[in-house]
Amino acid sequence: MNPSYLYHAFGVRHQECTKTEYKGNQNIHYIQTRKDELCCPECKSRKIIRSGSIYRDIRSVPVGHRETILRMKVQRVECKSCGCIRQEKIHFVTGKRSYTNKFARYVVDLSRIGTIKDVALFLNISWDTVKDIQKRYLQRHYGNPDLSKLEYIGIDEFAVRKGHVYKTIVADLLTGQVVYVGDGKGADALEKFWKKARKAKSAIKAVATDLSAAFISSVRENVQMRRSSLTISTLSS
Repeated sequence: MNPSYLYHAFGVRHQECTKTEYKGNQNIHYIQTRKDELCCPECKSRKIIRSGSIYRDIRSVPVGHRETILRMKVQRVECKSCGCIRQEKIHFVTGKRSYTNKFARYVVDLSRIGTIKDVALFLNISWDTVKDIQKRYLQRHYGNPDLSKLEYIGIDEFAVRKGHVYKTIVADLLTGQVVYVGDGKGADALEKFWKKARKAKSAIKAVATDLSAAFISSVRENVQMRRSSLTISTLSS
């Protein structure tokens, strides 16, 4: 198989395909790292000794309606430079996951137009796999929002389990982005948010909330103002 096709189709850069099998609805490509690319996973030295291997099946993006399996021959190497004895690092997979990074991006793209159930059925993967990919994507892109430009916020609380478990959220009213989720309700649930806002030197100008007078007092005490006075809008539930 052409190395250029491996890269552009599946995101595989340092490997070569030794053979391909077609079983049922699957294309199974046997791949292994090229000799000139095999190196120590720690120090990147080429002075290594190969000491065994295992095969690992990794799901990649489909070709048409056929599933793609990359059956990777994973080498175990011993480094003469640093003494490390480990399996080689696979650049197109994160950790020990059973799918490629490109497959994860494909799942995220499909999730924009379908439900978790729809995507799972279409790709013949578990509901949990789709949910895990979505969760990691959201954490990576929205887990640490920039609070330095935060000016107008909305604060609300909601019950997770019919009055037994509560969450408190803070949203940027200009962008609609949720910038913080706290456990519990009331002022205590926002202590970590205020610390982050002060550290980021947020210049909050207005707060919209439907919470209690005690909570509003807490907002006034914690908000750091730079240019203008604070406006609090209390919304009826």
